[in-house]
Amino acid sequence: MSQSISQLEEILTDRSVFSVSEEYPGFPIIEVNAGRSMAQIALQGAQVLSWMPTDHPDVLYLSKKSMMEPGVAVRGGIPICWPWFNAHPDDPSKPNHGFARNQFWELESAEFEYNIATLVFKLFPTDETKALWPHDFELTATIKVSDKLKVRLNTKNTGEEPFQITSALHSYLSVGDIERIQLEGVKGSHYIDQLLPPDSEEIYQEKNVVVNQEIDRIYSSMSSLLLRDLDRVRAVFVDKVGSRSTVVWNPWIEKSKTLKDLPNNDYKEFVCIEACNAGRDRPTVRPNSSHTLETTIGLRPL
Repeated sequence: MSQSISQLEEILTDRSVFSVSEEYPGFPIIEVNAGRSMAQIALQGAQVLSWMPTDHPDVLYLSKKSMMEPGVAVRGGIPICWPWFNAHPDDPSKPNHGFARNQFWELESAEFEYNIATLVFKLFPTDETKALWPHDFELTATIKVSDKLKVRLNTKNTGEEPFQITSALHSYLSVGDIERIQLEGVKGSHYIDQLLPPDSEEIYQEKNVVVNQEIDRIYSSMSSLLLRDLDRVRAVFVDKVGSRSTVVWNPWIEKSKTLKDLPNNDYKEFVCIEACNAGRDRPTVRPNSSHTLETTIGLRPL
């Protein structure tokens, strides 16, 4: 862990808004009370674990079987997948979804102004990351908590050679019943079905998405998505910036049984809608340049 509880408390000076706890040894979690909503953010991965607007159940799903141990990926919230999404393209022995979600980030600042709590986290190369990905970088995660939740990921190339990244803000959205939701926003786009062989052709999305089986798709789309949750009588919007691809994922029944950190029946309680750079969407970041991926999540009437 890069920062101690006392070091974090020196940054989190507004005790009415920010606090930090270590219920799980070596795994600090920052709690935010922004008035209009509450949130929990883990120092590992700069990962939002919970976001709960006033008078609403949590908008994010977090598995009850998540380990909350240093170096172990947490199932739920908004993991930051970087610098590659899914399996490593050349070396399957390297960790899925990169290393950013398993590293302890440094909290740089925490402010509360105009009813918006803003936390800024940084991640820099280490010997461990260099062994996995030999590039120099400065990664900044800016998280804003208010009546909306915004997560912005900025990748800066601090080296002398360009590099290519894929990435995702892997949002697990909590739902009342997976079979009573509708997804709007990707109708008319094409998608890669990752459940089919890699050389399969892209598929045209003719209608709104209904989840009634395992789904793992990379949509070529810059559009926002709207999740209509009929069971909870609310709609969740997912806006994005810096993303030409959107992933929609749910493991369904059989896949859930293979995931040790997911209760067998919890596939009914979430769907992942992810602002991504994935599939053909692979930004190149040149020296002294940067790329920003951003998602904003909020509620609307059904």
